[in-house]
Amino acid sequence: MNRLQKIQGFVLKRKNLLEKDVLVTVFTKEYGKMTLIAKGIRSFTSKRAAHIQTGNFIKAQIRQSKSIWYLQSTELISGFLSLRIDAKIDQIYLFLSIVDGLMPEDQEDIDVFDRMQHFFVMLSKNTDHVQVLKQNLQKLLETLGYVDGELPLSELVQIAENTIEKRLPRRVIM
Repeated sequence: MNRLQKIQGFVLKRKNLLEKDVLVTVFTKEYGKMTLIAKGIRSFTSKRAAHIQTGNFIKAQIRQSKSIWYLQSTELISGFLSLRIDAKIDQIYLFLSIVDGLMPEDQEDIDVFDRMQHFFVMLSKNTDHVQVLKQNLQKLLETLGYVDGELPLSELVQIAENTIEKRLPRRVIM
């Protein structure tokens, strides 16, 4: 059975597969975290390749065949180009890595989606990017039930690492 769906989401990560295909992890408003296969995306003529960069906010049409979701078409809503500078890119990757590690597949969570949108909006408006990361990470971990009370950024990252059981980049908080 083929099911076509429209989604909006943030690209959390991508991984190259054999040939010209890519595995894309997206956190969507509609389904939560999803892993999609983007067929032929690494070919020179692919118009979708630029859309599925980590941190982009996209609209997409996806198709389910058996239990696998395929990325059919994409439209870039925002690439957050003003944020792709050395000073802010580390915060973006750390935040997205934590969301990716903490959230299970196929579990819708509007609060987390809204927190991600808020993170990008605040990061684009605020010059204190470390403080924006701390505030949003604090709220994310509170929403998910991992903390209840104000903690320093280093402890928030430590809690996320312990939960994910994976070391995260630390240069953001040093």
